[in-house]
Amino acid sequence: MQRRLVRARSGFTLIELLVVVAIIALLISILLPSLRDAREQAKVAKCLAHYRQLTTVTVQYFLDYDDHFPFVAPRQVDPTTGNISGVCSWAYGGKTTHGAPLYDLGSPFYITIEERPFNVYLMGGKLPQDIALSDGTLKRAEVAVLQCPSDHSTHQYIWGTWGSGPPIADENYSCYDDCGTSYQYNLHAMMDLTWPGDLYGPFIPPITYIDIGRELVRNVLAKQSSTYVMFMEDPMDASYGSSARAPEMGYHGRFSRYTVGFLDGHAEYKKIDTRGWCGTGWETLNKTWAHTLGTGGTGLPPIFYTLEEMNCEPPL
Repeated sequence: MQRRLVRARSGFTLIELLVVVAIIALLISILLPSLRDAREQAKVAKCLAHYRQLTTVTVQYFLDYDDHFPFVAPRQVDPTTGNISGVCSWAYGGKTTHGAPLYDLGSPFYITIEERPFNVYLMGGKLPQDIALSDGTLKRAEVAVLQCPSDHSTHQYIWGTWGSGPPIADENYSCYDDCGTSYQYNLHAMMDLTWPGDLYGPFIPPITYIDIGRELVRNVLAKQSSTYVMFMEDPMDASYGSSARAPEMGYHGRFSRYTVGFLDGHAEYKKIDTRGWCGTGWETLNKTWAHTLGTGGTGLPPIFYTLEEMNCEPPL
């Protein structure tokens, strides 16, 4: 009589399958933040490389133009009176401003790619051209070295809210697509040195403004080039530009952590307290020089910030 052999059927039970799925889900939840952090660190590294290239161009520009920095663009100076009609922190380089209402063609804040003097240096001497399309729109040439890969909003487009509380970000544009660059130059170091009266005006004649800027540059070149922040992320610029000076989320996902480019050519990703001009390990300008020359030689602190707010020593 033949015996029928019965083989045990191989396979997973439902419980075993659920355990495996749970383990895989746990591993994914552990690894995904690390992968995100790694991707963001790669973007930080790209930003730092952009800053190093930008600050190298800055030094070359100083050599070519006797330490002058392009604080104002041609469109912002009235050729008949010499008065400044506006100042913005993106005039030095980048693509043409997008041209939405605040930046219409007649505005001093509408600055073309040709009007930004660093572009020739950044593009290797070959300046790309914007293209006018048949539907009346403008296809803007790109200046990729001034685009942060984590730039997804702009504080510049609705800058009229500055000075009245925390800055507001517009999520409809990146700062790069809005005003042409993700990185703003440090206009704040000059504002209290040059602005009479209210924060947004009136402006003073450009010769005074530009000369004070030039003296500031020469001062920090001689004494503080390794600690002077020349370029900063748009969120850091917005935090400084608001009356609240509230900490902002940096491009790379952390509050009060920003990529910055220093005047000596190096760049860092670091925590910066925007509540004061001076902080541990870095300064934006020579405080004694700012306290005296910045207020007509009175020796008083600048108009808007007390010594306690600035977290600086009083002048000698």
